Amino acid sequence: MNMEIRKVEGQPLTTADRQKAITESLRQIARTSRFADRKKGIRSYQTQAKNDPWVPILFLVCFVLPTLAGLAYYGFIASDRYVSEARFAIRPAIGSSDKSTAEMAGGTSSSSNPMVAQDTQITYEYILSRPMLEAITAQLPIRDWYSRDSIDYFSRFDPEKPIEKFLRYWKRMVGVEIEPNSSIMSVTVAAFDANEALAIAQAVMKEAERMVNDLSVTSRNDALSESTRELKRAEERMTKVRLEMRDLRNREGILDAQKTNDVNIKMVSEMRAARINLAVQLAIGQRDLGPDHRRIIDIKQQIKDIDDNIARIEKASTSQSADEKRLLSDALTRFEALETERKNAEKHYQQVIAAYERARIISARQIEFFSPIVQPVKAESSTEPRRLLMIGLITAGAAALFGAAVFARKLMA
Repeated sequence: MNMEIRKVEGQPLTTADRQKAITESLRQIARTSRFADRKKGIRSYQTQAKNDPWVPILFLVCFVLPTLAGLAYYGFIASDRYVSEARFAIRPAIGSSDKSTAEMAGGTSSSSNPMVAQDTQITYEYILSRPMLEAITAQLPIRDWYSRDSIDYFSRFDPEKPIEKFLRYWKRMVGVEIEPNSSIMSVTVAAFDANEALAIAQAVMKEAERMVNDLSVTSRNDALSESTRELKRAEERMTKVRLEMRDLRNREGILDAQKTNDVNIKMVSEMRAARINLAVQLAIGQRDLGPDHRRIIDIKQQIKDIDDNIARIEKASTSQSADEKRLLSDALTRFEALETERKNAEKHYQQVIAAYERARIISARQIEFFSPIVQPVKAESSTEPRRLLMIGLITAGAAALFGAAVFARKLMA
């Protein structure tokens, strides 16, 4: 308008007027272009939808039907599940079962922690096993509980199916988790009635405790049996050494080689002292009496007998002749070896007896305790299924499926 007014009045256009006019023209062109593109895109989509009749079918099949099915099932059909939870731990008792072994006789076993960890894993596997299911079935009519007509078709169990199928169903209804740091086990039991879920959880806890106690009894009996076997071996070893010493004494004709050797040394010492006294008496007597005197002859004979005895004893103690059967030095060597072995056998026997007594005492008490931490309680409301969550997940999955189907359709076109 200003530009036209200025033209009418015959006034020239300024630079600002020109820039303003150009800007206004560009805005009008842009608005016109966007409106034309929008109309073109709408026409293009409508044209594609009309040209490809599979898009509405894919939308119906991939999105609408799954969403409606999920909404119908989880909103109106799915049966409520009540969950009872329990927690427990397996703890070692103070002074766990000792096992006396040949390498560590009388020692204390330090394997309680690995044994508890192993028994915890065994309990985990047992809860989900067929023996546990059979034990619970013998106590409670869980087949009837899980197969009532009031339960929806997709959640209830067919009672005509074999136990292998029921075991799979059991693993869906029962969950077990082990905390890695504390080894605390959590057991959750789902059922379609709060009282039934509580009863099953209590039965599972009772059966798990029984199994742990049986493991404890087995471990204690094994420890006592092993200690008994080691005690028998120690007794046989000690008896064998004592019999060998007895046979050696009988063969050598002496009772104790060491004592015999000590006696011989003492006898030689006493005989040497007596010979010295006789030699002194002989010297004194020869000054007053003649060599043919009876006293002088007796003293000389006594000295000769003492010398012969000393020579015989020393010869028997030190001779290495292969023809002699009873050499005291050889017998002493054999007796010393057997005596050392006898002392070791008796010491080992005493250690094994101590370990056996500990194992016997411990076998009469518990070495592991089933410690309930959280007892199962009756659920006040159902926690499964999570209806809104499941409906949302099904809707999101159906939308993703529809998008993938449309994309695949475009690639095929």
